[in-house]
Amino acid sequence: MRPAAVEAPREGGADAAAVEASGTEGPTPAAVGGGPETAPPGPAPSAAPAARRQPPLGAFLRDGTTYWLAMLLVGVLNLGFNILAARRLEPVAYGEFSAIAALVNLFLIADDTVSRAIAGVMATLNDLASAAWLVRVAARAPIVLGVAGTIVVGSLAGPLARLLHLDHPYWIWIAAAALVPGYAGSVTVGVLQGLRLFRDAGAANLLAAVLKFAMLVLLLGLGWGVTGASLATLTEVTIAWVAPVALLTWRLRAVRTPTPVQLGAHANLLSLPVALTVARLLFFNLDILMARHYLGATQAGLFAALGVAGRIIAYGTGALPPVIYPYLVRYRGDTRLTLRYLLLTLGATVAAGGAAIALFVLAPDSIVGLLFGRSFQAISPYVGWYGLAFLLYSLTYVLLHFLVARQSWWVWGYALGGSALEAAALVLLHGGIGQFTLAVTGCFGVLTVLGTVHAALLLLRGLRAERRAAPRALGGQDALTASE
Repeated sequence: MRPAAVEAPREGGADAAAVEASGTEGPTPAAVGGGPETAPPGPAPSAAPAARRQPPLGAFLRDGTTYWLAMLLVGVLNLGFNILAARRLEPVAYGEFSAIAALVNLFLIADDTVSRAIAGVMATLNDLASAAWLVRVAARAPIVLGVAGTIVVGSLAGPLARLLHLDHPYWIWIAAAALVPGYAGSVTVGVLQGLRLFRDAGAANLLAAVLKFAMLVLLLGLGWGVTGASLATLTEVTIAWVAPVALLTWRLRAVRTPTPVQLGAHANLLSLPVALTVARLLFFNLDILMARHYLGATQAGLFAALGVAGRIIAYGTGALPPVIYPYLVRYRGDTRLTLRYLLLTLGATVAAGGAAIALFVLAPDSIVGLLFGRSFQAISPYVGWYGLAFLLYSLTYVLLHFLVARQSWWVWGYALGGSALEAAALVLLHGGIGQFTLAVTGCFGVLTVLGTVHAALLLLRGLRAERRAAPRALGGQDALTASE
């Protein structure tokens, strides 16, 4: 395992070509040939040249812009998907489909955990030979997990359908079928993100969203209703598995001998993303599921549409945390660089989310009418507040990535404590759409404040430690120079 301190980027012929999409440092040159990584003969380079060769912020900005633009298009397609589904299905049927979609997200909770864990490991190792081993060997376990999950969830189709007041248990089977392709591609997605191949990752997601929308248009045109919308969602999950596998297989074509990865040496990076994923999926879906339970069928459908409007913020900013995470892991030994990455990401989140909220506040009736039609005008007074809720959620999610990169176990406190706080608030305030909105906004506001204070304290501690270490490092260098 390489040190966690800031490492100079390495450049090299075939390897540089293999990662041209990342716009940043590439995996180690030894990866392509499959041999051990060796240093060139001669004296070791000094710390000063290595520091000067730190990856520029421009590389981070290029990666962020590339992936954000791709995922912005994905978000637009997902928004169009939900608008079309809401208009064609009407409130009651759309509420049923939203519950199924929320179940798919909850079923795939471990899928996102695996992806983020592998991304952290690959950001640390940073070589193609290790990536080849992960794709060819380590990817087998998630597939077995997906098959087992499908069988277990399918056996509970009846009770789950009754709990969520769904008309047909086979809708649960459609949701359960997403487990196999979802888990099958989890390792590949993590490798792409960890190697900062964001052009490939963005293209795969965009293709999946396009085909999902096309399937919805086709199946709704055939009159398949909720079943058609559910099958379109399953199509997206399947393509999101197949496309990254094809792209990464092409990238790794020059690797002759995969290098086994000692996963036990990266225990924290593999385990802490569990908390990150639990937080995201519960925060993102708990309100929809509880609305289905506490509110009537019509109000639950209206609240689901409100959730779509609020989640425009999450769609618009959701590409930023996967970009910043491998950078935070790779360069966690440099607090100043980490601070710059974090401030840039938080600032971009506020700018994108604030622009959407301004539209919600200035023209709520027009926005709701344009998105969903006249039958959803009852949610107009709440769209601005719900947009604020998901701006706060997006900021919290970025801060949680920072804590995971720092390998702070406090992320579990935010995940479990925040979920409990949201659930309690929704149980206490379930008198209608307005009270649900207040509960969600208040919960995310508390989490954002706590996360900001926590991150600031960790950064200050890191800066002080680096200042204390700088004079000692300089003194050691002066002594070495004098001896020479």
